[in-house]
Amino acid sequence: MSETVKDEKEKLKEIVKSKIKDNYKNMERVICGELEMASKHPGITGHCREEYWIGFFRKIIPQKFTLETGVMIIDSKGNVSNEVDIVVFDNQYTPYLFNYGSLKFIPIEAVSIVIECKSTSWTQGGLENWSESIDELEAVPIGISRMVNGYIIGLTNKSQQRTRPIKILASIRKNAENQTIENINKHFDILIYESKEKDNVSLKVNIPNKDKSLGWWGSRLNNNTSSDEDEGLVLENAKKNEYNKLRENQYNNYIDVDDNNEKDKVILKNTLESLKIENNPLLSLNFQLNQLLMLINNPMLFPHFAYANFLKEESKE
Repeated sequence: MSETVKDEKEKLKEIVKSKIKDNYKNMERVICGELEMASKHPGITGHCREEYWIGFFRKIIPQKFTLETGVMIIDSKGNVSNEVDIVVFDNQYTPYLFNYGSLKFIPIEAVSIVIECKSTSWTQGGLENWSESIDELEAVPIGISRMVNGYIIGLTNKSQQRTRPIKILASIRKNAENQTIENINKHFDILIYESKEKDNVSLKVNIPNKDKSLGWWGSRLNNNTSSDEDEGLVLENAKKNEYNKLRENQYNNYIDVDDNNEKDKVILKNTLESLKIENNPLLSLNFQLNQLLMLINNPMLFPHFAYANFLKEESKE
């Protein structure tokens, strides 16, 4: 390959890189403008705010997911969450959307993300109650399905026995970190809000546990555990010695492997912080949120019998 061709390829790379970054910065400016208008016009309804955010999340969430507004999430034991402004769920795998007029109920097993949209006014207690109403829902691993190797039941499917959605707070309150954000960090996985410095308004994406490994995240999302233990992400069917022999130096910048563990396992220590693109919060969020979705991308087997039994129960009234 001639030097001229190499130079042209390098120039093209830089152009592509620049255009992608610019696109997300432009998206950020548009969203800030819309939210600024909403904050100055108190008459704008919550539904309009939700539409702003749906337009944003639709741009970065894969098309396999459906976004619904004004939903309550249920489980097969009859527990019901507080109303959720935006729910992201896998409609291809679990097409159950129970309706009663305009009310919509979605089973917890199908839900991947829940988003609470707030204006300039919200309270710490209200957000905590909302978050806890999600955590109280219980996904049960008793679905039955045909897989490649035959029929299985969720109880024996170790890859996905319990789950909880990724919880996001999207607010138009400026400089929220100066008020109550740090007090609700443990109740949300991602917080998005406006930040104003002098005359410059931008979006801030706060991920309280961005320094935790993907293994920590996987445990939280798939086992619904609150343990602070962080052992990394264990690769199944990969022994440490064999894996290190196969790993090429060119991939060392992409995977963070714990080579010092005593177990003969490959343990990844990658974090969401490593996906951050400096001065580009939306592009960073694109990578970070979709990485989390991939950790729960294997959906639970839907427990049809559990929901059927709940609905067959005689009323206790």
